Amino acid sequence: MPIDLTEFADDTSNEKDSICEIMESITTIDEQKIGYCKYGRGEHNMLFICGGVGCYKKDFPEKVLKAFNPKFCSIVCIDPPGYGTSRPPNRRQEVNRCMKDAPFCIKLMQQLNLTPFTVLGWSEGCRTAIHVAARGKQLVNNMILLSAATRIDSRAARVTYGMRNTDQWLPDTMKAFLPYYPEEFVKKQWTDLCNVIQQVYDLLGGRFPADYILPSLKIPVLVLNGGMDRFCNDPKYFAAVIPNCNYI
Repeated sequence: MPIDLTEFADDTSNEKDSICEIMESITTIDEQKIGYCKYGRGEHNMLFICGGVGCYKKDFPEKVLKAFNPKFCSIVCIDPPGYGTSRPPNRRQEVNRCMKDAPFCIKLMQQLNLTPFTVLGWSEGCRTAIHVAARGKQLVNNMILLSAATRIDSRAARVTYGMRNTDQWLPDTMKAFLPYYPEEFVKKQWTDLCNVIQQVYDLLGGRFPADYILPSLKIPVLVLNGGMDRFCNDPKYFAAVIPNCNYI
């Protein structure tokens, strides 16, 4: 879906600028401040959900959004409660956090009159996307999972535990977060998130709540993993448990 500039040949300069503009806004859903951005005016509606300790500006920057044709799709990127522009309050990490985020995602798309839609999740956002797909029913027509993990094995639990202390990170790792968050926020949120992952491994058999609802999904699902993704599940697992799933 790259932008073909010839499609704008009959548009005025102002119309071209307007359709390619990324608009940021804040709304209130269930008494919670929810920040989001919107790009494009196409008929294919999409919701993008960021990863752990992320935000839409970090995980879906301008260069990513503008790789999509704005006449083909309408993209909304949400900051889940407690992340990015959806603060205060700061995020409270817990096992059911992604499940609790799902209603905010669905209600935002309903509020914007952008249904039905395709939901796309990145990393932690994949688990939220799964809950959105399950709860949204006819409002969600496709799902894309990028670097998804709904299960934690012993190796992933050990590696995650070893990353709890952000003081031991390489400097460039922390730098990626600092344009969007204070360092103390990143330290606390990352430690809390690692603790949740450890709880899932120790107390829930390594299965996040999202893992249990995968077989119930009926919509088409696409799973994408990169060669450097470290904590994602084997995409073949998703293809085995989701009825209509492809992977790359």
